[in-house]
Amino acid sequence: MSKRTKKVGATGWMGPRYGIRIRRRVLEIDRNRGKAAACPRCSTVTLHRVASGIFECRRCGTRYASNAYVFQAPPAITRATKVAGADNA
Repeated sequence: MSKRTKKVGATGWMGPRYGIRIRRRVLEIDRNRGKAAACPRCSTVTLHRVASGIFECRRCGTRYASNAYVFQAPPAITRATKVAGADNA
């Protein structure tokens, strides 16, 4: 890495434009975007980004919709239970 882009890495092509906070945020997204994530279905670290917000598991072939750049697992589906004796009218 050259001395000119020591702090901002791959976002050094932006130069002094846009401000340091935005360039650091873009750098963090770029670094996390390339990492493989764990598949919620088969639990292997083979999930990769196909398009913006679409991730596919290379092992089981399941596709997921998530955040645009970094995969965030969908929340677990839970069933609400009634509390005995409580009046929820």
